[in-house]
Amino acid sequence: MDAKVTQQWRERRRSLLKSIGAGVAGAAVFTRATAWADSPPAKPVGMPSPKTPDEALAALKAGNKRFADRKPQVRSTDEIENIWTHISLGQAPFATVLGCADSRLAPELIFDQFFGDVFVVREAGNIADSPTNLGSLEYGQAVLGSKALLVLGHTSCGAVKAAFDDAKPGGNIDSIVAAIRPGIAGSKTMDDAIAANVRAVIKTIREKSPLLRDAESAGKIKIAGAVYTISDGTVAFLD
Repeated sequence: MDAKVTQQWRERRRSLLKSIGAGVAGAAVFTRATAWADSPPAKPVGMPSPKTPDEALAALKAGNKRFADRKPQVRSTDEIENIWTHISLGQAPFATVLGCADSRLAPELIFDQFFGDVFVVREAGNIADSPTNLGSLEYGQAVLGSKALLVLGHTSCGAVKAAFDDAKPGGNIDSIVAAIRPGIAGSKTMDDAIAANVRAVIKTIREKSPLLRDAESAGKIKIAGAVYTISDGTVAFLD
């Protein structure tokens, strides 16, 4: 990328941040941001650049297989150098992952991806209930051009277990449990509850985010769900 293009990209980014800070209407910001996201800095040769939502999900699936098989990619010197060079120009993640805050989860490792490949949003119970959480997911698609949004649940999820057991842990934690409880109603086992929670979160995203719902309808992104099994490192994608 030549100096002129780099400068133009930086000026556009500064203009976007200034608009957000000034309180410009969200719809207008995202309309402009979507246009800018169409031409982020090109990724170096060898870095994943899925062109479609299906390719983005396929890249995540292939990466998890490598991780679970204990055969992660060996990073080249150029890819490592990219951390301090090309990545500083901006980000263009091909997928967004909404995961739980559980310390045993690390989406970049689970899907064998690298710096700049995945836009990660995390909250206990992998919920998407607050405007700020939903706004983060919208940013991943509308501004950064993410082509897939994966809601990632996991085994042994404490937040889901609290809702499943109808526990009341107290403090602000109760709000997390309350957000999960309706979506898992009727689940017979914890495994059922974990999958039900993922599906409920996807439903919430579509209901509460017209921006993401419209992007999915237009074929710009796919919203999918999956469950990570901590004991063996595999990710099972839900229908």
